[in-house]
Amino acid sequence: MKRIDLLNKIIHQIEVPVERSFVTTGQNKTSYLHAGSGKPLLLIHGGDAGAGSIRWFPIIRSLASSHTVIAPDIIGYGESDKPYASYDRNYFSKWLRSFIDALGLNRIYIAGHSVGGAIALQCLVDYPEKINRLVLINAVGLGKGMQQIPNSIKMQMIWQNLIPSSAKSRWFLERYGVYDPRKISSTMLDVEEYGNEVIRSKGGRNVFWIGRGKVIAPFETEVLQQIQCPTLIVWGEKDTNYPPSIARYTGKIIKHAKVSLIPNAGHNCIYDQPEILVGIIERFLS
Repeated sequence: MKRIDLLNKIIHQIEVPVERSFVTTGQNKTSYLHAGSGKPLLLIHGGDAGAGSIRWFPIIRSLASSHTVIAPDIIGYGESDKPYASYDRNYFSKWLRSFIDALGLNRIYIAGHSVGGAIALQCLVDYPEKINRLVLINAVGLGKGMQQIPNSIKMQMIWQNLIPSSAKSRWFLERYGVYDPRKISSTMLDVEEYGNEVIRSKGGRNVFWIGRGKVIAPFETEVLQQIQCPTLIVWGEKDTNYPPSIARYTGKIIKHAKVSLIPNAGHNCIYDQPEILVGIIERFLS
């Protein structure tokens, strides 16, 4: 199945009207999904291979019942442009600011998962006037030295971005993408295959090979202590690579931070416990 056809198939599974649009950010185009009505809520996806904003598919419908959900493909991912660029946190922060400005938004709610959490947090540090409330979901870049990523995961990520395949993405999904492999659905597998097609496309490997993981560099404690924005830190209790101790530690550093742990969820609680995650987010934003 062609890449766009596969993307449209996944969008159809969301079961609410979802539009896909483009906006120019600097010299590049950013693709984004939007659905629902109400105060805008930006969703910044994680850095898993290729796929982009469609990884939010399990919770877009529920969040769209009370918010205008806007989920961009981070530059370098999905259907957004894939320039030759630094792909460090400052680069992504400037891109996100340009995206917010291009849509005419201000004082927004923003939620970021994994790498997306680090990008959203950097944008808050750089442009605090733009963000009203921040949600960090198993965010990277926190708890210096507390990460416990085994070499098998690192090697799998390298191979998946070098020679993407359905078998590799299934392996990664079973061991890292979900806590309970029995919850893996056909739509999740479609998302992984879509991500493979993105990697195979022109520039699809740039963000991984040029970025070289610079986006996950830990934030300095002094930087986190200066944050004044109300912040929610949500974490899957069973995340073994980025353990919940990171959430507890960070919750003590960031002022006005609230920490919520989700049982029976790993790094990707969007897949593991979508209903619980939505409830936690909604209560915080309301």
